[in-house]
Amino acid sequence: MAPLASCIENRDVGPVGFISAQWTNPSDILSVLLLLGPDMVKKAIAQLAGRTITPIAFSFGWVGYAAKVLLSAFGRGLLDNLRLMPDTDLAGTLIISALSGQCMTTKNWILGRLLRDEDDRFERERSLEQNRSGEWVALSITIYKWDDNPLLTPGVPKMDWVWYSGIVMILVQLAVSAIPWILRGDWGVFLIASTGSLLAVTGASLPQWRQEKWGCPKTGGATIALTQGNGNQNVTVILGSRGFGLDLETLAQGIDTGAPTVFTKVISVILALCWVALLIVVGGMKENTWYILGIGFLGSMQNLYAAGTARHPSALGIHLKRVETIRAGKVAAALKQLEEKYPLVGTSLAPIFFPGSLRVKGDDLKFWHSALQARMAPNKFGTRLDAISTFVGIESVGEYKAPA
Repeated sequence: MAPLASCIENRDVGPVGFISAQWTNPSDILSVLLLLGPDMVKKAIAQLAGRTITPIAFSFGWVGYAAKVLLSAFGRGLLDNLRLMPDTDLAGTLIISALSGQCMTTKNWILGRLLRDEDDRFERERSLEQNRSGEWVALSITIYKWDDNPLLTPGVPKMDWVWYSGIVMILVQLAVSAIPWILRGDWGVFLIASTGSLLAVTGASLPQWRQEKWGCPKTGGATIALTQGNGNQNVTVILGSRGFGLDLETLAQGIDTGAPTVFTKVISVILALCWVALLIVVGGMKENTWYILGIGFLGSMQNLYAAGTARHPSALGIHLKRVETIRAGKVAAALKQLEEKYPLVGTSLAPIFFPGSLRVKGDDLKFWHSALQARMAPNKFGTRLDAISTFVGIESVGEYKAPA
């Protein structure tokens, strides 16, 4: 009867014991949590990367992110096509050249975040202004110029609270991991936390992050405008500068990021294997797993904060000075003010906000006729093809002969 009684006792206590064991030391769920949230980790690094060292906390999503890199390594020929920077999460980000009038949709992370944060700032200012004056703002155009302060290097982000949050959280995580070592002599939790922090900082500090993040010349560029197009109430204009600043048109195209170096390929694979090894170690832990759970939770909060919070343009490596803001109750009126103060900028945006063409009359007719003539006139790059007959004359061009 003793074996039968034992079986009955184990069967009755089994579920209770299982649940109790899981809540006492949730090692199994830890292995699953460490695989979640790789996209959040990637966005957090994209926000923080830029200096020699990128402080970012060890969190649940790191193992999942490393697994993606490892799959890319063996599935694409040792990272031949590896790109670290994510695409922008702001759909329909447009960049318009004031000089050429050309418009393109960009997937660049930095420009998308710059426009997103500017939109958030505009919404806050608009709410305050409408509460104060009650006037409707149809279009707000913020004008910036490059900050020529020699202490601010284009493409090198200014450290802010978001950047420092990584350092603070790493120290907090190490302090928490030291508790079981001090109380019970269990240094395993501290080893896991310190190893995870080292791997996270190493992966986030790869030089390729900086190379991709600011893959453009740093000797200035032309005047550009950023917006989401017709229906959007905010435009960010950055005045061009020669000899200083970033070439944002090249940055938007994403053609100067360069191929991953051998160093990046090798280190990425090594880091991925180390993360998998760390996952195995965590999965085998039987005691003090709540500390690891708490450390991972704290790290995920820091990653989430870094990935989503709004930042000053200087924290993105784009050092700007605000010149002025043009606001009007009608889009056409705002574009006219913009063109009066900054020639060619208003006419470059007119087709964006009026895809069916802007209709004008009276004094506005004379103004826009003159503005369009200035846009169609020859410049240092030559004469527009669609304006050759106007500015050159058919007789001086010569008769066109089709190729034989």
